[in-house]
Amino acid sequence: MKKIMILILVAALMIPSSLISADSKPNPPAVKLDKAEIETFAKQFFEQKEIADQLAGAVLVVVKDGEILLNEGYGYADIATKKPVDPDKTVFRIASVTKLITAVGIMQLAEEGKVDLDKDVQTYLPNIQIPNKTGYPLTLKHLLTHTTGFDNGTAPNPARSYSLEQYVKDTMPTVVLKPGEAYYYNNFGYDLQGYIIEKVSGLSYHSYLNKNLLEPLGMSNSSLIFSEKVKKAIATPYDGELKQAEHTINVPDNMPTGGMFSTGSDMAEFLLAMVDGGKFSSNRILTEASVKEMVNRSVTIHPDIPGVGYGLETIYPQSYNGHNVVEKGGDLPGFHANLWLLPDQNTGMFIAFNSDKGNIREPFIEQFMNRYFPQSGDDKPVYMTPAPTKEQLMRFEGQYNDLRMPGWGYDITATDGTLIVEAPTGKHILRQADDMLFYDEEGIAAGFKVDWRGDIRYFSYNKAGSWSQRVLESELPKFTDVPSEHPYAEYIYGLVQAGVLKSTEGSFEPAKAMTRGQFLGLIMPLSTYPISTQPSTFVDTKGSPYEKEIQTALEIGIIQGFSGSTFGPEKLLTREQAATILWRLVKIVLMGATPVEAELKEPVSSWASTGVQYVVGKQLHGPDVQVSTGPTDYRAKEHILNQEVAAMLYRLLQEAIK
Repeated sequence: MKKIMILILVAALMIPSSLISADSKPNPPAVKLDKAEIETFAKQFFEQKEIADQLAGAVLVVVKDGEILLNEGYGYADIATKKPVDPDKTVFRIASVTKLITAVGIMQLAEEGKVDLDKDVQTYLPNIQIPNKTGYPLTLKHLLTHTTGFDNGTAPNPARSYSLEQYVKDTMPTVVLKPGEAYYYNNFGYDLQGYIIEKVSGLSYHSYLNKNLLEPLGMSNSSLIFSEKVKKAIATPYDGELKQAEHTINVPDNMPTGGMFSTGSDMAEFLLAMVDGGKFSSNRILTEASVKEMVNRSVTIHPDIPGVGYGLETIYPQSYNGHNVVEKGGDLPGFHANLWLLPDQNTGMFIAFNSDKGNIREPFIEQFMNRYFPQSGDDKPVYMTPAPTKEQLMRFEGQYNDLRMPGWGYDITATDGTLIVEAPTGKHILRQADDMLFYDEEGIAAGFKVDWRGDIRYFSYNKAGSWSQRVLESELPKFTDVPSEHPYAEYIYGLVQAGVLKSTEGSFEPAKAMTRGQFLGLIMPLSTYPISTQPSTFVDTKGSPYEKEIQTALEIGIIQGFSGSTFGPEKLLTREQAATILWRLVKIVLMGATPVEAELKEPVSSWASTGVQYVVGKQLHGPDVQVSTGPTDYRAKEHILNQEVAAMLYRLLQEAIK
């Protein structure tokens, strides 16, 4: 399976911060949300040129106060045949929105007293041992809120199908951070919840949810299995250029973390139940108390900053206008979805679309909230007076690296009255409003948290999906052959601070040529895709220190080969080979990434043209390549040096999160 691999840069490129520029919010009066009004709004939304240009097909659902206000399809389920989206029949993958469905199953079992959310989950796994290096118990609450402390685990074999039990056994991660200590999104935690549903209920994961959720809600066109019925009704997926893409296969077969298929009409029934305290018609899937517990932000870095509920999270807080909003998004190649709940307004929305081109979720929620739930009153932060001194703020200083995305980091320094944050998004000034709470110039909140020892250790600011962890000075390596004045020091130590380079002592050998194996060994751990444990396909990579990374790259399509062939892990890597591998990684992982045209001074190999142009066009290189108004001399046939690889990767991180 081509599992969705989230590289260090995917969050920023898949979900851009300003896909469609928005006007400043002048606090207009709210428009009444009713059927006629939302139909007009939705029609106008999808007619916007910026939306229409990126749309294959979409379904949009809005419910309020026990009524379906909108359940409509837009565009095409299949472009070639001009088959329109039918909200009753067209099936979409809802991807990670499935996690909310899984969470409902766990809450049902908790209501019956069959599981305890605060009990060690090892209790429910008599035949499986979870490796735990922390000595602290892992609970269902940790699984529900992505505070497990898991590492990346082990990759599944892409050539086989899995039952949920076998998948959990074969890909089990290790708990390396104290459970509950910090938030960072983790898929495996929901697969494990699905398996616990099986062990406790005695039914398969999908059979349990069919019986206890889909059937009571009348969701007859939804499935947790890629069945023949689903295959006949599912929309055609498209890539970032609106070219037809392949369907992703569920691994495991029922995939609690993201394997559900549904229609607009079915998701409308689910939304109605969630906004009505778990009740739909004469059926009830949850108690009102359970729904309240799920939508409550039980994990936050600060009470004034949106956090995480059970199967719900914060993705677009800048669009909430101060209202209580919880949501769940999902992404798989060719399919993207989002569900929103406004508990205080008895309102819910769901959107799904079948292409990787753009991201219509962000402009939708922004325009929807501005129209129906605008900002009321003055939302400007109130800062501490007198402002804290530099000495008082110095305890927050340091480098903070994202727990889920190596390469996204914050460098924080103190001045009198403010913190200066050097981030991938630029330089920001934070002013303190409360203990551990700050705001930047645009009113975006930032929070800090202490660790179990009472030291400032975690930071959350302008990126969804995870917190960042403070890097202790003892954790930062210094290379004897890379002084601060070295021309590549910025790139090399930038990767050190990002957690990409792990060495704690010795030399970096910046002017030494890099091998093929070394390059893959460096770039593959940047992805949250687990490193493969399958036997080597290449006969000459067995025993290589980069054997697993090379095999992983082969399995996900970054390099090519067949059984019994050779790879040459010790061969020196050329600049055009490095550019091609990097382009393939970006293309596969980001799904919507598109080629870049660049004028080259010298010809390159035909197979390397797209990759070299991408690297040159994005300026993913160091001072070894001179940037000019004319053709660029990339020296494609030369071997690439360690320092040049550092520049390439560092600039990739910076480019990806601009």
